[in-house]
Amino acid sequence: MMANKGLLILTCLSKLSASLTLASKKIGQYLYIHYHPKEPLKYEKFTKAISSIYSCSIEMCGNIDVRVLVSTIKNQGNVISRAHNVDLVFVDDRIQNMATDNTFAFIRQSMSLIDDSEIKYNNVVLGGTFDRLHVGHKILLSEAALRAQKRLVVGVTDVNMIASKKLPELVLPLKTRMKDVTDFLTDIDDSLSYDVVSIQDPFGPTASDPNLDLIVVSDETLKGGHKVNEIRKQKSFNELAIYSIPLVEIKQVLKEKEQKVSSSNQRMDILGTQFKQPRARPNLPKHPYIIGLIGGIASGKSKMSERFEKMGAGVVDCDKLAHSIYEPGEECFYTIINEFGNDILDDEGRIDRRKLGAIVFTDKTRLQKLNEIVWPSLLKKAKLIIKDIYDKENRQIIILEAAILIQAGWENECHEIWSMIIPPEVAVQRIMDRNNLSEDEAKSRVASQVENSVVVDHSNVIFSSLWSYEYSQLQADKAWKELLTRLDIPKSSKI
Repeated sequence: MMANKGLLILTCLSKLSASLTLASKKIGQYLYIHYHPKEPLKYEKFTKAISSIYSCSIEMCGNIDVRVLVSTIKNQGNVISRAHNVDLVFVDDRIQNMATDNTFAFIRQSMSLIDDSEIKYNNVVLGGTFDRLHVGHKILLSEAALRAQKRLVVGVTDVNMIASKKLPELVLPLKTRMKDVTDFLTDIDDSLSYDVVSIQDPFGPTASDPNLDLIVVSDETLKGGHKVNEIRKQKSFNELAIYSIPLVEIKQVLKEKEQKVSSSNQRMDILGTQFKQPRARPNLPKHPYIIGLIGGIASGKSKMSERFEKMGAGVVDCDKLAHSIYEPGEECFYTIINEFGNDILDDEGRIDRRKLGAIVFTDKTRLQKLNEIVWPSLLKKAKLIIKDIYDKENRQIIILEAAILIQAGWENECHEIWSMIIPPEVAVQRIMDRNNLSEDEAKSRVASQVENSVVVDHSNVIFSSLWSYEYSQLQADKAWKELLTRLDIPKSSKI
């Protein structure tokens, strides 16, 4: 049976790999690590040890939340207290018998593990996005806590600072990120005072707090640390000491990913996985299983639908279906003409959708009126086709590709919602290239759509075509495999 929390007392780094391997087989959720070398070390040695432990845990510990304790380095009594709050204790690569306390006798008698000849700083500061705390974040926060004597100030970027991030819609809410930072810090070192604050600009508290002493940065933000001191000099504040931490590099098989531990990579890993559990739809029959595929113009919905069709899904393309609704003889045709006039007709007496688009995409009231005419008829036709596909082809899974699904209120018509997202500026460029529209026309089309953040809020699975065709295919493969598992459909069976 797996224990929930474990404590590893590591006395020798050469035993790290074996120790983590053993712990990973016994611990399910949290592994706390106390590094206890045989003699006091300088900060530089502890820095290397912390980095080594976290880096090694990436491969050895899977989804276990590994946390290297800092307070136990400063105060040996804390490790004994910690041991009584975990389910299992390891000393290097062996399990400790919790019935005896002999293991901790040498800890009680030992001196401080840090060489106190080095300077500690009363007030330390650092900042970042801290989205889904990863090993790089943990090292950065741990190094700051290790060097702080009294107070640690952490600036967490507010929403206005994440727009340039990769997949910003998937960044966790500010309050969640701030709580994650606070919980982690108080867990690894409860001896400090923490100020975890939101920041609206790259400088945050460093530009307003004269009592800071040290700023901790990563190698890629080192220039920002020097810029901070320029600003502090202008305000007659003391210059901050700067401590820079190397990035944690990892080998990535995929060219689309960064060759380092990063939140961007973690957000990319979310693509094609279940982002949110589907709501129960008692109004729908169990079969066929209907997936609404949404996303803005030029986001890659049609190409993604093609992928799922090849895998065995039935597909209803509402955009193509809508074209038939505009044809002469259809009920909607005459209603649209009555509403928008004969000027939207082409030489053959058909509705010119470009002319109609020029009217509605610059006037939200007119667009809403058009939607009120088209959407009910479109849903009625889509339902008929879904029934036809299921009855005649026995397709167990049907993709309802509908960009307007959220706006039209069709969520209850689907068992779950999948979505495609790309940055607005990418969508604008694709529309200009594909539809031969001006930049202003393309921007108006994008502006008339639901924002990506709203799309994400309604989505159970998310994709992005921002990268290569192959990477989009990987996302589709992952989502399809997960779906078949959830629906208990054998991969080899006909869908």
